[in-house]
Amino acid sequence: MTHRSISLLLAAGAALGLAGCSSTPSSTALVQACPGLAGQTVPASAIGLPSGAATVNAAALVPAVAETVDGNRVTPATPAYCRVLGRIAPRDPRAQPIQFQLNLPTAWNGKALQYGGGGFNGVLITGLAPLRDAAAGDPLPLARGYATFGTDSGHQASASPPSEPGAFALNDEMLENFAFASYKKVRDVAVGLMRTFYGRTPGQLYYFGGSEGGREGLTMAQRFPADYDGIVSVVPVINWTGLFHAFVRNAVPQFDDWLDAAKTPLIAKAVAEACDGLDGLVDGVVNNYLGCQPRVQLQTLRCPDGRDAGSSCLSDKELAVLQGLHTPYTFSFPLANGITSYPQWLYGHEDSLDGPQALSLMRWVTGSAAPTVPPNAATASTHWLYGSNWIRYAIARDAAYDVRGYRPEAFTARVQQTSALMDSTNPDLSAFFARGGKIIVRENAGDRAQSALMGIAYYQAVVARLGQGAVDRSMRLYVSPASTHSGNARAVTDKSAVPTTVDLIDPLDRWVTSGQAPADAIVQTNKGALPPYPVLASRPMCRYPAYPHYVGGDRMQAGSYACRVSAP
Repeated sequence: MTHRSISLLLAAGAALGLAGCSSTPSSTALVQACPGLAGQTVPASAIGLPSGAATVNAAALVPAVAETVDGNRVTPATPAYCRVLGRIAPRDPRAQPIQFQLNLPTAWNGKALQYGGGGFNGVLITGLAPLRDAAAGDPLPLARGYATFGTDSGHQASASPPSEPGAFALNDEMLENFAFASYKKVRDVAVGLMRTFYGRTPGQLYYFGGSEGGREGLTMAQRFPADYDGIVSVVPVINWTGLFHAFVRNAVPQFDDWLDAAKTPLIAKAVAEACDGLDGLVDGVVNNYLGCQPRVQLQTLRCPDGRDAGSSCLSDKELAVLQGLHTPYTFSFPLANGITSYPQWLYGHEDSLDGPQALSLMRWVTGSAAPTVPPNAATASTHWLYGSNWIRYAIARDAAYDVRGYRPEAFTARVQQTSALMDSTNPDLSAFFARGGKIIVRENAGDRAQSALMGIAYYQAVVARLGQGAVDRSMRLYVSPASTHSGNARAVTDKSAVPTTVDLIDPLDRWVTSGQAPADAIVQTNKGALPPYPVLASRPMCRYPAYPHYVGGDRMQAGSYACRVSAP
């Protein structure tokens, strides 16, 4: 099929009732229309940022599939939908295209959900995965009737070695696409294709993302407030510039004396002993995340003469690495929105699993071996892998640059330029709130990838800018104690799972469509992995600044906790 303007498909669709109607066409009509999307183009003029045209490479109907269980593996149910794969051409012929996937259910609820990415992106987000922190058995957004879509953000990670995920940043257009432009462009293309397919645009459009995807969500609220009705932003890396500089600060001293990953349980145990009972219950779970911080004194773990003496103590240099991790990173010049620092990380649950068999502190801060130049993707901490990539490719623009000697003052203008692109720290959400936009932010207190204190600082900045009343009407910040970056958590003592899964898209949707604000405490669960997905444990996730305090009863039940604010 030759490429044609999307307007031609609109005309053809009218014959099937796909345009100019007040209601969604029948499922039969949508099934018939799906293959016709293949080969269509969306002109650059229909995209709200400077762009090349978009092309639909393939469109095919995917039949409904019931939930299946194969041993311990569950494949969730999906409805019949039209799977659309496409790309948006770059303006710069040296840049890679923006790839996207759009899933159009034949039984549509009239709403759309854009998925965020993660890390440096570069992998197509299909819009078919469970949402971040979803509980076992939660229906997929597509199964709830949402049209879903995602993108690779305008570069393909497969084009670079695993040790070089930031190489794309040498190209200005690809860096801009990663920063903000690709998500807006894909949004405009997806809405145009929905108008073609369904005869109307979605009544509500939401963005749901975590980590880098959480940054993307808040970026959309700040930069394109008229385009979205609601945002769920989980552990967002909004102060990207400060974070990635802190990454380097945390990693470079470990060339001299590596913080041995085997000492992670030692550190976690010391923190738990200092903080476990602050929530009214000694159970190996640090719920009082703010009250814990001043009580931790890792100096008690110092080796007798300050030199490394094995896994039972910490050397002076290892203590210095940990002190750096728990100290703000400060710039001598301002970043975007006047920010001059990145906050310290919180203590707690350093030995919770964060990814396949990886302890949180090891995955992010220490790696499984000492850092190297260039970074070894198989053993490096993610702080070193990501931080060194960002400095070399986005700041120095030199793949061979030795980051160990990096000083931001030598690159002030470039640091500020990239901060203006990447950092989603603008507290002025007035335009987004004025049109009824709602935001739910979740921070994880046991996060070693980024600091929960950054999301807290941003929330406080929005309150300072707009007032508590305006924020209460449109924004919620929740903190999940003990949770790692990926959302996992386990007790330091018996390694039992801590309830951390929760559905945030339904509370957001109710807030947007019916004005029902989310509760001050939302129940998190730990469910069995197989049907009928029994609830094994639950606890409240409290609205900041509260935490779940044990008040008596079965510690595995949310009703045994009350949300309280930590005493100063």
